[in-house]
Amino acid sequence: MALKTQTLLFVMLAGASIAFAVLASSITNTAVAFIMALLSMALAIIAFSTKYYTYLYMPAFHMKNRNIVLNGAEPFTMSPSGNTILVSEENGIYASSFVTIPIYKSGTEMEQEERLDFAKLFNRMLTVTKDTLKISSQLYLVNKDIYIERIRKRLEESEAKLRTIQQDPSNHKGIERAKGEATMWHNLMNNIPSSKSEALITYAMVSAFGSNDEEASSIAYQRAEEVASGISAILGVSAYVATGDELLNYIEPDRMIPVETVNEMIRQKSVQEGV
Repeated sequence: MALKTQTLLFVMLAGASIAFAVLASSITNTAVAFIMALLSMALAIIAFSTKYYTYLYMPAFHMKNRNIVLNGAEPFTMSPSGNTILVSEENGIYASSFVTIPIYKSGTEMEQEERLDFAKLFNRMLTVTKDTLKISSQLYLVNKDIYIERIRKRLEESEAKLRTIQQDPSNHKGIERAKGEATMWHNLMNNIPSSKSEALITYAMVSAFGSNDEEASSIAYQRAEEVASGISAILGVSAYVATGDELLNYIEPDRMIPVETVNEMIRQKSVQEGV
């Protein structure tokens, strides 16, 4: 479908370019002929650029009353095994797998020599496979709702423990320890909602093409396993192929910026502006 659209767009633009060129050659008015020649040249350039930039022109053809009609089809599907995402094209299936790369040290914490050594290791990572490999880092906002719920639960447990210990006034050490634990969870609970939390994840993506879902998914997963093994050996970490819900962290915008977090940020900004 994409190839047919590109061909049709090229033919239309090339035809318009030729038409303007013919008009320019037949018009006696020099100024008008010059304008026609410029239009013909511009259309010719656009026509040949459709080989690489068709996606930039297509929205204009789907525009109705200044509203762009988006494709309602799913951009991708997840394989039944949960370790690849699949994209259907007219000539086959493209499958992609993601390898999570745990990195426990920041470049800001390294000395100059350590940074150079890490750069060398990063260069070696690029040689773990002959296939196309994308390595990237992604900063995303953490959805703190689940985390806050866990803290609230621990806070309730510590308060219940404190009430139980306080029934024995002679247990001074136990009471002080329980008070300290409850205070810690109180402070944590009060401080977390006041600021946004961010996390950095590093990953590698490999893709494969197949005639059907199973073939493409199998090849992509096999390549991802090889990449994970190679990166683990080079960096000395436990890189692994992301599956299921974790895989969506790399491709779903809602995972990068959780809706709940965005709503909370908007609410806080509104409150600040109101004050």
